[in-house]
Amino acid sequence: FKGVSGVKEILENENLKTHFITAMKQKKVSHAYILEGEKGSGKKTAACAFASLLQCERRGEEEEPCGCCESCIMITNGSHPDVIRVHHEKQGVISVGEVREQIVNTVDVMPYKGPYKIYIIDEAEKMNPAAQNAILKTIEEPPSYVIIMLLTTNKGAFLPTILSRCILLNMKPISDKTIRKYLTEYGGISEETADFCTGFSMGNLGKAKAAAESEEFAEMRENAMSILRYLHEIQDYEIAEKVKILKKWKDSIDDYFDMMLIWFRDILTDKAIKNEKYLIFQSELTYIRKQSEQLSYEDINEIIREIGQTAKRIRANVNFDTSLEILHIDIKRRFFKENR
Repeated sequence: FKGVSGVKEILENENLKTHFITAMKQKKVSHAYILEGEKGSGKKTAACAFASLLQCERRGEEEEPCGCCESCIMITNGSHPDVIRVHHEKQGVISVGEVREQIVNTVDVMPYKGPYKIYIIDEAEKMNPAAQNAILKTIEEPPSYVIIMLLTTNKGAFLPTILSRCILLNMKPISDKTIRKYLTEYGGISEETADFCTGFSMGNLGKAKAAAESEEFAEMRENAMSILRYLHEIQDYEIAEKVKILKKWKDSIDDYFDMMLIWFRDILTDKAIKNEKYLIFQSELTYIRKQSEQLSYEDINEIIREIGQTAKRIRANVNFDTSLEILHIDIKRRFFKENR
C-alpha cells in the first residue's frame, strides 16, 4: 500500500473515483465495501487512495487528499495506525483466528489519529466460512468510525449475508492507450516492449508493469518464442526438451498460456484481415503469417480451446510435463494436415 497519494493514481475507472469523492463530500461513506477485480487490476491502489481521501487532515470540498499532511504522508509510507492491512500466514486461506485477532478484537479501539479506522483485506475471497461469519457481526453492527474494505478477485466466494451488506465496486480494464502511455512515460519502457506488454495485459496495468519490469518474464517470453515460432516444423523430441525447460516457470505458467493464446489469436487475426497493426506479436509477423497459411479457422479455434483445457488440467494438478507435451504435439500435428 506504499506510494499511493490520491484518487488521481486510479487510472480511468471514473465511476469508482466519482463514488469515492461523492461519498466523502456528502459524508455518506459505507461501513463495508467489496472491491472486485482481477489480480493486478489496481484494487490495492484504489483502496489506499480512498483511505487517503478520508483520512487527509485537510479534507473538505477538495477531490484529492493534500498529499503533504502527516496523515497523507503516513498512508503513503504505509505506516498510518488507522489504515490497517489485514495479513494472513497460511497460503490459500484467511482463518477465523486471524479475523478475530486483527479485526473483531480491535474494532472497539477508537482511531488513534484519523476520523476513521479502515481495515483493508486483500485476497478476501480466501476467508473461510468461519472467518466470514466472524466478520459478519462487525459488518452488520460496526462502530461509526469503522470501514471494512474487502478486496477480491471473486465476489462469488462470499456468503450471501456478506454480499448483501456491502457496497460492491468493480475495477474495469484500462485502455491500451493509457497503459502504453504509463509504461513509456512513467516507466521508461521502450515502445516495442510497451506495445507487447500492453497487448499482453488485456487492460490490466499491474500485469503490464510486471511483464515490463521482470527479467524472469522476459526470459520466459524468449523461451516461449523459441517454441511458438517453430511449432510448425519442430520435432517431437525437441518439444519434450523445451517443455522440461518450462518447468522453471511452473508457478507462473498461466503467463505462458496467455502468450500462447495471444499468439494463436494473432494467427487468427492475420488469417482474417492480413493487417499487422492489429497484431500483438507484430515483430513475429513472418512466423505468424506462415502458420496462418497452414491452419484452418477450425484448427485455430480448436487450438485455443485446447490451451484453455490444458491450463485447467494443470491447475487441477494433472502431470505438468505430460500435459504440456501432449498440448504442443497436438498443435504441431495440425500443421501437417492437408492444405486448406
